[in-house]
Amino acid sequence: MGPVAGLTTPRFLALALVLVSADPVAASQTGVASAVAHQTSGSFVFTDPGSDRPITVWFCRPLALGADTRIVFVMHGSESKTARQACDIASADIEVLNAIVLAPQFSEQYYPNDAYMFGNMVGSSGRILPKSQWALTAIERLFDAVRQDLALRRHEYDIVGFSGGAQFVHRLVLFVPEARFHRAVAASAGRYAVPSWSVRFPYGLAGSPVGRKDLRRAFSRDLVLMLGDRDIEDRDRERDAMKQGTNRFARGLRFFATATEQAITLEVPLQWQLQIVHGVDHAPGPMVRAALQLLRY
Repeated sequence: MGPVAGLTTPRFLALALVLVSADPVAASQTGVASAVAHQTSGSFVFTDPGSDRPITVWFCRPLALGADTRIVFVMHGSESKTARQACDIASADIEVLNAIVLAPQFSEQYYPNDAYMFGNMVGSSGRILPKSQWALTAIERLFDAVRQDLALRRHEYDIVGFSGGAQFVHRLVLFVPEARFHRAVAASAGRYAVPSWSVRFPYGLAGSPVGRKDLRRAFSRDLVLMLGDRDIEDRDRERDAMKQGTNRFARGLRFFATATEQAITLEVPLQWQLQIVHGVDHAPGPMVRAALQLLRY
């Protein structure tokens, strides 16, 4: 893998998860410790109280758990089955990071088509759902369940998403800017919600719940946009996505440029960062490994 070049100061987030094959362990919101405390890797089922939908959560963790152990979410791509592959990439770094890695699997049964990648913000009627029902806010509720059940002291988590997971993560920053992540990284997203009211939701902010105050807050958060400079081959996508650029690399650059311009218009500093990973195409391994190096804060 080539070196990572920061077009802004290299800061970042992230980590990932996998699993030694194990069947999901049923767990209530107050019982996830039964799975995580007794296995170093595995899975449990979390029923999100906001949507009442079950989410299988794959995890891996350090050998020893302590009150200061971190929580890191790794968001899967467009195919939910890839959630269980995360620890294959990240397990070597778990001890160094002292982190429990959680990879929630938003199955196509409950989150069909683009529902997961777009944060499940829109209902079958085409109207925006209450925020409490979004998949984006399910992360917050899962964080609370694990943190409280394991008596963890930290009040923030880190989150990273690759490909479809990056679509999820950057929308979390934009549409839930009050979320309790410390660092968020969106790596190799295929489409974006550009931070502009000249573009209709879900590809922009027009018609969304985001106002200027919300966007100012989003710009103040620690988001790292990671792009592989060889990620230039892509399938044909819908018209609104292709308007953002002909490939993932181009779309990512345009997203960051739009954010820069909008921050100037709003007269606020942009705390987001852009990281280029040289010589890498749409490959999860190299991108997540590059992200892990930046997570050691």
